[in-house]
Amino acid sequence: MVEAVNDYLEQQTLTKPSIPVADMIELATKYGTPFYLIDQPTLISSLRELEDSYRGYSGLVRITYSMKANFNSIVVRTFIKENLLFDITSVGELFFYLKCSGKPENIIYTSVTEEEEELAEVLSAGVDRLVVSSFNGLTNLINASESLGLAPSVMIRVNPEVGVRAEVKASYRQGKFGVTLSGSSLDTASTLLKKIMSSVLDFEGFHFHLGSQIENPICFVNALEKLEAFITRMRREYPDLDVKVLDIGGGTPVFYGSPIPTPGEMGSMICPALNSMIERLGTDTTVIVESGRFLSSPACILVSKIVNTKVHGFQKFIFVDAGYHLLLDAALLRQEYPQEVIPPSDQTDHFKLNLAGRLCDTYDIFPISPISKLQGADPGKFVVFRNVGAYSVVFNMPFHCMTKPPILARTSDSEYVLTRRRQTINELFEEEGGNLMIPASGIG
Repeated sequence: MVEAVNDYLEQQTLTKPSIPVADMIELATKYGTPFYLIDQPTLISSLRELEDSYRGYSGLVRITYSMKANFNSIVVRTFIKENLLFDITSVGELFFYLKCSGKPENIIYTSVTEEEEELAEVLSAGVDRLVVSSFNGLTNLINASESLGLAPSVMIRVNPEVGVRAEVKASYRQGKFGVTLSGSSLDTASTLLKKIMSSVLDFEGFHFHLGSQIENPICFVNALEKLEAFITRMRREYPDLDVKVLDIGGGTPVFYGSPIPTPGEMGSMICPALNSMIERLGTDTTVIVESGRFLSSPACILVSKIVNTKVHGFQKFIFVDAGYHLLLDAALLRQEYPQEVIPPSDQTDHFKLNLAGRLCDTYDIFPISPISKLQGADPGKFVVFRNVGAYSVVFNMPFHCMTKPPILARTSDSEYVLTRRRQTINELFEEEGGNLMIPASGIG
C-alpha cells in the first residue's frame, strides 16, 4: 500500500506552494523575518485532492475542516467559501468561525469537556449538530437542549479500540476520546444510544477518529467492521435504527520526506469497506471525512533568516532567527519539516549540517527532512520551512519574550496580503500585565 518516495512526490513537496524565490526575498525585506506565508491556491488544491480520493464511495461525502489545525482568517474564510463543514471544539473557535461569516449549520461541535454551560452557549449560537463522548456530557447536552427548547442532532463518538500505525494515535484501549463499543460502565456506546433514544435529541450517527499521520488505512477497515457489528447488535433492540451520518475522522497524512500512503491510496481501501458496510446495513448514509493537517499543512511556509554559522570538526551549525516557539512540533514530535536555502546554491558542504534555532534551549535543533536542501547556507541567506500550515501558528508562544511573527497570504489572484501583523514588544509587555499598576506592597 505504501509506495516508496518517488521523484513526483518530492517535486510536489518542494514546489507547494510555488512561491517565486524573488518574491520570498522581497517579502522578507519588506516585512522582516521570520514570517509565515499561506498560499490560498494550495489550500484549494489540497481540498480537491482529498475530495477526489473519496469519489469511490457510493453515497454523499462531506469534507470537514478541523479548525484546531490553523484558525487564521484566510484559511477559515477559504474553506467557508468552499462550503466545507467545520469541526469545532471550543467556544473560542466558534467565535472565530462566526466572525468569518460562517454558518452555524455547517458546524460539527465536538467538545472534550462537554460542560452544560458551554453546550448551552453553542446551541444558543445556532449550532444544531453535536458529538457526545461521555454519559455526563450527554446528560449535560440533554439538559441544555431542554432548557432552550431545542432538539439538536447528535452523533456518538466511539473508540473502536483498533490498532493504528500513526504518528499520533487516538484509538487505543481505555483512551481519552470517545466511548467503547462494549463494556459495563455508563460510558459505553450502547448506554449513550439508549439514553438518546428516550430524549429530545435527534440521533444522527457515529463518529470516530483514529489518529494523525496514519501510515496504513487498514485501521479504518477494522474500525468499520467493529462499528457494523455494534450497529447490527443494537438493531435487535431498535429495529429501525438508522445511521444517517458516519464521521470517520481524519488522519490523511502529509508528505514530509518519508513514505506515506497518498490520499488516493487511502480512499481506495476505505471506500470499498464503506460501500460494503452501508449496503449490508441498508442505510443512506452521508460519510464525513475530517482533515486539519492535510488541508492546511502544505499551504504554508515559514521564511527565516540565517543569522550565524559555526563549525565544530566535521559539523556545521546553521543558526536561523526562528525557533521551536514557531514550529513546536519540531520539538514535540521531532517533525521533519522539509527545508531549503534561498537563494539556492550549487555549493557542496562537506559537513554534517545542523539547523539550529535562536532559543536558548538544547531542544531547539530542527530535525532535517530527507529531502531538505541546506547546501550553501551562509549568513544573510534564508531558510524556508515547508508544510508548516498545521499546528504551528496555533502553538506560537512568547518564549524569551518572542513576539508573534506576521502572517502573509498569497490569494488566488496572486496578490500578497497581510493577514496578521507582527506583534510589537510593547504589545507583548502589555499582554503579560506589564502596564498594570501593582501597589508596591503587593510585590515581593
